[in-house]
Amino acid sequence: MKPIRALMLCTGNSARSIMAEAIGNNYLFDYIQFKSAGSNPIGEINPYCLLTLEKMSVCTSNLESKSWNEFSKTNSWKPEIIVTLCSNAGSEPCPIWLEDIPKIKWDLEDPSIHKDSHSLSMKGFSDLFVILSLRFNYIKDYLKSSEFEAFKIKNSQLEKFKKRENRIDLISNLFLEAVNNNE
Repeated sequence: MKPIRALMLCTGNSARSIMAEAIGNNYLFDYIQFKSAGSNPIGEINPYCLLTLEKMSVCTSNLESKSWNEFSKTNSWKPEIIVTLCSNAGSEPCPIWLEDIPKIKWDLEDPSIHKDSHSLSMKGFSDLFVILSLRFNYIKDYLKSSEFEAFKIKNSQLEKFKKRENRIDLISNLFLEAVNNNE
């Protein structure tokens, strides 16, 4: 089965969405592949984001701040789920080619607001790392659970589980549940 493609979206694509992409891919999910983008990207990754990820041994080598328009190109990676990480991105109208994709809101505080304080910036990014890790742990634990294995076995012969859109719905619901179970 090909992994479901999840786009982690923020306005600036410099902190929250970048961190979510890195942590999500660090979990090596079989069922989900993560990328990030911004509606109005800054074009560079916040150094505190990189510092926090590196401190936690999360790979940062393939991360880049980019526009959601990167994924509108022919033969490009196409998202199947969009997770917005800031209230701005969650309320912005998506380009027409993203309109029919399920969207989940993970409105998280911007850790970049503490520009004048190294210690507050590090705390903000560390807190964000913990929140995202808890949410991804919830998803990972479910996907490795005996409950999910039983669900796969029970539904593997059913036509509905074979349809990609039904697997997308399942993963979308896990993203929603991850918020509710980790607040």
